Amino acid sequence: MESLDRSKAVIELGRRLVAELGLTDDPLAQWMAHYIAERIDATEHATPDARAAARDACAQAVFELWDHRNNLPRHSQPFRELEPVLRTLASLDVDGGNRFRFIDSRPDIKVPESSELERNRFLEAAVNLDYSARVLIQYLLGVASREATDNVAQWLDAAIAAGANATLEIRLADFLSSDEKAPAADELARQALQEKIEKLEYFSRLASSVAAELKNNLDAPPADS
Repeated sequence: MESLDRSKAVIELGRRLVAELGLTDDPLAQWMAHYIAERIDATEHATPDARAAARDACAQAVFELWDHRNNLPRHSQPFRELEPVLRTLASLDVDGGNRFRFIDSRPDIKVPESSELERNRFLEAAVNLDYSARVLIQYLLGVASREATDNVAQWLDAAIAAGANATLEIRLADFLSSDEKAPAADELARQALQEKIEKLEYFSRLASSVAAELKNNLDAPPADS
């Protein structure tokens, strides 16, 4: 049985879903909104003896709808503002691997040292380049999604309070907002930001060097047969 505070949070999450579904003309969405609204009303007007069962039924209905949140009509999806970011992350997955590698492999995690990397400067450059690219991509995605931050944060707060699953959205929101702390907020944050700046400057130098080499190859006369 849900605790009183958790039950209130579930009802609040249900109300938010009802409000979103009420904005669409989709008949199924309107039916779902009506159904959830009925469960909320039944909970609030239940007799003391029936209140626990009404709360459980309401929570079950809300959570079942929440689990299908990404299948709701487009304008009723709670985290619709994050969809462009997810599509962008998916488009960056050029090798069919982990579509969320930019989230799973955070730029602030240092690459372990190895004898192979130390002996081969090109391998080390490739690792550093990947690190720098992830820093840059994280920053660009964060800037692009800032306008959606308030609405996403409200849904996340409601979901967390209700105990609803929002693992992916929480990870994505944390990833996008990880650089929002002011550089001088504390020394560790400042050091982390300085490291990222250095990596990006390295990225710029390496990219310019490789571009110059490719240009020289392009301009070189063709080799004799």
